[in-house]
Amino acid sequence: MKKSSMKLLGCLLLIAGAAVAEDAGQFKAGTYSATGQGIGGDVTVTLEIDAKGVVQKATINAPDETPEVGGEAAKELAKTMTEKKTINVDGVSGATMTSGAVHEASQAAYAQAKAQ
Repeated sequence: MKKSSMKLLGCLLLIAGAAVAEDAGQFKAGTYSATGQGIGGDVTVTLEIDAKGVVQKATINAPDETPEVGGEAAKELAKTMTEKKTINVDGVSGATMTSGAVHEASQAAYAQAKAQ
């Protein structure tokens, strides 16, 4: 039982690694921006993405969001994306609209790098 489980796990890891390797060359390094709709207005996400599709830096401009809620959420999300080097981060509790706008815009900006 253990041997078959280990073989299955090994095969799955091999397949997963192949999928990542295949995807790795499909990005063009650069800076990409997109905009989502927050509660107060536009929320713009700018991503610096390397040739492997890794987020090197994220900045978020949310000038029309409530400063102490959406504004703080934008700062926190940008910091988390930059630290984790991904756009796949959790939203901020209490800032649902801003978090949604950041998610929408970051997905669109990331797609631009992938489409190049």
